[in-house]
Amino acid sequence: MPADDLLRDQIDYYRARAGEYDEWWFRSGRYDRGHDLNSRWRADTSAVEGALDEWLRQRQPGNVLELACGTGLFTRWIAPKAGRLTAIDASPEVLAINRARVAATNVEYIEADLFAWRPSQRYDMVFFSFWLSHVPEERFAAFWETVAAALSPGGAAYLIDSAFDPSSTARDHSLPGRDAGVVTRRLNDGREFRIVKVFWEPHALASRLETLGWSARLTRTTNYFVYGEAAPLGRSLTA
Repeated sequence: MPADDLLRDQIDYYRARAGEYDEWWFRSGRYDRGHDLNSRWRADTSAVEGALDEWLRQRQPGNVLELACGTGLFTRWIAPKAGRLTAIDASPEVLAINRARVAATNVEYIEADLFAWRPSQRYDMVFFSFWLSHVPEERFAAFWETVAAALSPGGAAYLIDSAFDPSSTARDHSLPGRDAGVVTRRLNDGREFRIVKVFWEPHALASRLETLGWSARLTRTTNYFVYGEAAPLGRSLTA
């Protein structure tokens, strides 16, 4: 599938999945993996939520940009701690869910394809969760140029994403190899879509970012997630 067609399929998938997306995070429906795996998952989700909360407490960002904000699973954490939050996604369906979930007057929502969108202002923080893994290699450098253009002096990016673990996805999904780069995803109604999925490890991602002029402090939870901060070289990371 040509790259542009794949990215269109990716947008179509997340629009169609909007109403069932949260099943993945809350381990319900096809994502219910039983007590032991669900407990591992919830320990890791608590870890990344706690780490983000602490980072926000230390940084106290005034003006925040959230890319690929989705249904608001992290918008709900950021909005109360930000002076102003701009939340962007290509799916009007997930934006509607996010707006209803967060219900905050300091959040502005923008519908836009992130591969075409460019910032018109600068922000103290740029946040994105489970988005970088959907950025293909040929658009990776350009994406980080967009992030850099959106950051104010002294600002930093914070990311959360998927580590490779076959039990992270639905029971009827089968992950290809770690380096496949493209996966097939199925909805509850049986429809299938192909999307980009790049699984980063902290050291490899930090090294890749360094080649683009970024420094990063990244780690991973026991099983499921990679997370941490990044800033253009010469700017301070959080102590």
